[in-house]
Parts: sequence; C-alpha cells; structure tokens
Amino acid sequence: MPKRLLSVLCICGIAAYPFFIYLGVSFNLLNLLLPALAVIFLLRLFYLRNTQGIKTLLASISALCAAIICIAAFMEDSARIAMFYPVCVNAVLFFIFGGSLFSTKPIITRIATLYDKELPDYAIQYTRTVTKVWVLFFMANGGMAYITAQFCTVQTWTLYNGLIAYILIGTLAGCEYLARIIVRRIHEKK
Repeated sequence: MPKRLLSVLCICGIAAYPFFIYLGVSFNLLNLLLPALAVIFLLRLFYLRNTQGIKTLLASISALCAAIICIAAFMEDSARIAMFYPVCVNAVLFFIFGGSLFSTKPIITRIATLYDKELPDYAIQYTRTVTKVWVLFFMANGGMAYITAQFCTVQTWTLYNGLIAYILIGTLAGCEYLARIIVRRIHEKK
C-alpha cells in the first residue's frame, strides 16, 4: 500500500474514529471495525519509523495510542474502552506540550522555527504563551472526553468527540491565527 494512501487512510481513521465507534456500537460491528482500525494505525506507525521531526512524533504517538486502544477494546469486547481514545490523545498532547514548557523551546516555538529560522524575541514569548493555551485546552478537552467516555451514551460521546471537539479545536486555531496577525502587526509598527 503506498505511503501516501496509508497516510490519508490513517488521518481519516483518526478524524472519523468517533463515527466508526458509533457505527460499530449501533450495528454491532465493533468486532470487525476495531481490528481493521488497529491494522491501519499499526501500518501507519510502521511507515513513520524512518522519519523524524515533531509532526512525525505526534503522528506516531497518535497512531500507537489508537492501535493500543483498538486492540484492548477488541480483546475485552468493550465499546467503553474504545471510547477512551480521545482521552488518551488529549493526555499525550497535554504532557508533550506541557513538558515542552520546561525546555528552552516549547513545542509551538519548535514548530514556528520550521517556517522561520530566526524568530524575534516577541515571537518566542508569544509561542510560549500559545503553548500554555494549548496545554489548558488539552486538559479541558481531555476532561470532557473522559466524562463523555465514562458517563455518557455513545451518541453523546460521538457528538462531543466527533463534532464539538473539532469545532473547538478549529475555533482555537482560528483565534490563535488572528491573534498572531495582530501581535505581528503591533510589533512591526515599533
């Protein structure tokens, strides 16, 4: 299977994961969907093994978490376990982003330097602040993912993790983009 096709399948599998679980529960197909998803995620992990960088690290962790959750849910025949994937991803991102705050270059700063090697001081401070905002977001989003996985129906879980969480991520990313433009303009006028 070509690497690009596998990458697209994995991204679609991750993005549509809540809907696959919903369909699996609704039509009693989890025993078919979970192994198929696990194979896709493991293949993705296999193809990522020779690449490096922050994006690869995040993609690898996401694929590994998804594969482990799918395998555990299949072995235990538990839709509830399958519903913990968003919790796992948010926890991992919380620790990666949060842990990076204790280094000289937080993760958002590292990502920014991929596009602009020489960041001005204000941009470095800004990227540190943005990293903190994402840490708080992953904590809150992970908390909501946990609540929906532990206490809610699969329909509510799917609504939050398959729609509302994506809207929140997009809104935060959009607001950050606008804030970045404003901060850049303010500092360019000085």
